Amino acid sequence: MYRRLCDVEEDIRRAAARYGLRHLLGVEISVLYNPASRSRAVARIWGLGRIFQVAFGLRPGYVIELLPPFAQLGCEDRLRAVAHELAHVPDTASGSLRPHNKAFWRTYRSYLRLFKCDDFPSLTYV
Repeated sequence: MYRRLCDVEEDIRRAAARYGLRHLLGVEISVLYNPASRSRAVARIWGLGRIFQVAFGLRPGYVIELLPPFAQLGCEDRLRAVAHELAHVPDTASGSLRPHNKAFWRTYRSYLRLFKCDDFPSLTYV
């Protein structure tokens, strides 16, 4: 079923610290690989909504789900996919997700300028 990718999670934390992305450091971000998915999507992100945070006493969190087509991508495309999902995390890091609006695309482009394949060595092993 799902396989947790702790190395990718650590790469995300290191990149967030290196580039001063404090909003990504203040929340839990888990990365899972789902080999059973039949989706044509490469990856998707899930946010832990406020109602679940309150009901279960949890902090804001996000799950990046990597899907089988992700494994077929080269390093640069994998990096773009991860940057795309991380751009959905708003500056408030509240558990909500940012839609594909102007702020999303601005953040996504900035991540593409910042991130390099060397920042995410574990992506080559997915």
